[in-house]
Amino acid sequence: MGTAPGLLLATGQVLPVSSVHRLARTSTLVRLVMDAEGQVLDMGRKVRLATPAQRRAIYARYATCWVDGCPLPATRCQIDHADNWSTGGLTDLQLLGPACQFHNRDRYQHPDRYTRHKTGKDRWAFTYHPARTRRLRV
Repeated sequence: MGTAPGLLLATGQVLPVSSVHRLARTSTLVRLVMDAEGQVLDMGRKVRLATPAQRRAIYARYATCWVDGCPLPATRCQIDHADNWSTGGLTDLQLLGPACQFHNRDRYQHPDRYTRHKTGKDRWAFTYHPARTRRLRV
C-alpha cells in the first residue's frame, strides 16, 4: 500500500489513511453549527442542554414563555425542546424556546393538552388546551 494522505488537519498535519480509518472506527461525529463569532447554535442530539449562546439567542427571539398567553419573561424560563429530547428531539436553536416551569413540566406529562404552531419563519409557540373536567351524574 502507498502512503497517500488521508486527511489534512487544520494544523497542516497530514494523516496516513490507516489513522483516518482508526479514527472513523473509534470516534463519534458531532454536528455543530456556529455563528459568526464561533458560538455554538445547533448541536443535534449529542448534547441536551442549551449553550450560553443559544440561551442568549432564545432570549432575543422570545419575550415570554412560548406557550400562548403565558406572561412569564423568557429570561425567567427554562429552555425547552419543541420535540421532547428524550424521544429524539434536537438541541438546535430553531427547535428550542423558553418554557416556564409549569408549562415545561406539564407539556411532557400531558402532551395531548398542547398544540404546536409556527410563529414566523423558524419560531414555535404552543397553545394550551385545559383538561376537560367530567361531571358526575347524580
